[in-house]
Amino acid sequence: MRQENQTLIVESSADEAEDQLEAFLRHYLDLNRDLAAILDAVDIDPFIHRSIETFRGMRILNQEVWECLASFILSQNNNVPRIKGIIRTISTRFGEKIALDDLVDYSFPTPQSLADAGVETLYDCGLGYRAPYLWTVSSTIAAGKFDPEGLKSRPYAEAKQELMGFKGIGEKVADCICLFSLGHVQALPIDVWVKRIIEQLYLKREASIREIRRFAEDYFGEHLGYAQQYLFHYARTVGLENLLESEG
Repeated sequence: MRQENQTLIVESSADEAEDQLEAFLRHYLDLNRDLAAILDAVDIDPFIHRSIETFRGMRILNQEVWECLASFILSQNNNVPRIKGIIRTISTRFGEKIALDDLVDYSFPTPQSLADAGVETLYDCGLGYRAPYLWTVSSTIAAGKFDPEGLKSRPYAEAKQELMGFKGIGEKVADCICLFSLGHVQALPIDVWVKRIIEQLYLKREASIREIRRFAEDYFGEHLGYAQQYLFHYARTVGLENLLESEG
């Protein structure tokens, strides 16, 4: 994909008709959501205003549920380069080869392929203690006992609670899945960065996860997930200290 002025140019190896591919991309890139209205609603202080002005146009993807679920299980207590490396390894070993012109890559593995691989093989792929978590979810889906796509029709609280029924999916990972694949833009994944942002910018003190969640929900409202993502991305890429400067 590449953007030329106001046009998005897409080349794909998919077999779908052009209108099907466009519908998929509009959903995946969240283009059907009124981003301008959301940003206007959450642009309520100098911190979020600077974040929005710096990264205006950034959208939260609607990722495929299974891939998102599995990836966030692998993200626990892990850094981005290592997460990418693990995903690359399991995709190469258990995914299907796909090609576009001279580019060759591999699809994300299906639940069945990971279930068939077994826990010990997943350990060999560098998953560490996450191996049994991913294998259990994969096996449950492969056996037809859990349908991740079915979560799309559930309200936020129900979807989150069902996800947390799996060992290895706590509140933060469940919220990530709800926000990044189920379209629940009121979800708030709280990691060390989000905790630091709310404490330093707003509360001016250390706070519990429950206090941070209650404050953020009351303050930003129903589009909390988008507000969090703009603040998070600014703090990670530009620096939290730059946001603190905008307070004056």
